[in-house]
Amino acid sequence: MSYQLRNVLGLHARDAVFLTRTLKAKALSGNRPKNFVICNSYPKSGTHLLYQILYSTPGLKRWDDIISVQALCGIMNTPNHIRWKLGSAPNQSIVRSHLMHSQEILDILGEHHCKPLFIYRDLRDVAVSHARWVTKEKRIFLHDIYQQQSNFDQQLMNSIVGVPVGSPFGSNLSQPNIAQDFSRWHGWLQDSQTLAVKFEDLVGERGGGSEDKRLHLIGQIMDHLQVNLSSEEIKAKFGSYAMNPEESHTFKKGGKGAIGGWQQYFKEDHKAAFKKVAGDLLIELGYETGLDW
Repeated sequence: MSYQLRNVLGLHARDAVFLTRTLKAKALSGNRPKNFVICNSYPKSGTHLLYQILYSTPGLKRWDDIISVQALCGIMNTPNHIRWKLGSAPNQSIVRSHLMHSQEILDILGEHHCKPLFIYRDLRDVAVSHARWVTKEKRIFLHDIYQQQSNFDQQLMNSIVGVPVGSPFGSNLSQPNIAQDFSRWHGWLQDSQTLAVKFEDLVGERGGGSEDKRLHLIGQIMDHLQVNLSSEEIKAKFGSYAMNPEESHTFKKGGKGAIGGWQQYFKEDHKAAFKKVAGDLLIELGYETGLDW
C-alpha cells in the first residue's frame, strides 16, 4: 500500500471517530453551541506557554488534544475534520490549535462561542525550534528528509528556505519557506475577535524577558476571557517561576523556550537566507528595524 493511500485511509478512519463524537454531543446538548477558548498558535511559537496560563485560569477545562490544519503525515486536514474535532471537545474547554487564518476557519469557529487567542514568536527562534523538533519527532512527515541531512546547519536551512517537492527524488512532501508559511497565519494579527500575544512578552524573566510585561499581558488575557482577577492574584498565580515549562514536549524537543536562542545557531549563510525570504516580515512584526542584524 502506498504511503499516501495508507495515510489517507487512516485520516478518514480518524475523522469518522470525531464525527461520531460530535453527533453524540449534539444529541445530548440539543444541538446547542459550545463555549471554547481557542489557544491558537503559529507552530513552534509557544503553544504550551499560553496553554499553561489558560488551564491555570478558573473555570476553564483542559482538553488534551490539538486541532491542526495539517496532519503529522503532511496531508492537509479538511474543514470537516476541523469542524468535527472541535465539536467533539467538551464544553468550556481550552482548545489548542494550529489553525491558519481563513474564512473557512472563521466560519467553523463561528458555529460555537469562541474566544480566540493567537501566540506568535520571532521567526528565527521558530526556525531553530522547528528544525530541532523535526529531527527528534519521528512521526512528523519531514523527519526522514531532515535525517538525511549531514548536520544541523543543513536542517536549519530547510526550516528557513523550505523543502521543495521532489527533493529528495521521488518525494511528494514539501514545506514552504518560513515567510510563505507564516503568511497563512498572519490574518490573526488583525482579527478583531482575537487577542494576539507575542511569545517574548509572555515568557517572563524565566525565559529572558520582562516579568512586568508578562504580568501586564496576562491581565489583558484575563480581560479578554472576562475573568476577574486582581493584579496581586495574577502575580501570585502566574509568575513565570510558578509555571513548569518542561511539561511541554516542544520545550524538550524544540529547545528551552528562551528569547534570542537563534543567535547560537545562525551562521552567516542562515542570516543571509533568512533576510532574503523573511527579512521584511521580521521588521513588520517588530523584531528588527532593518536588515543589518
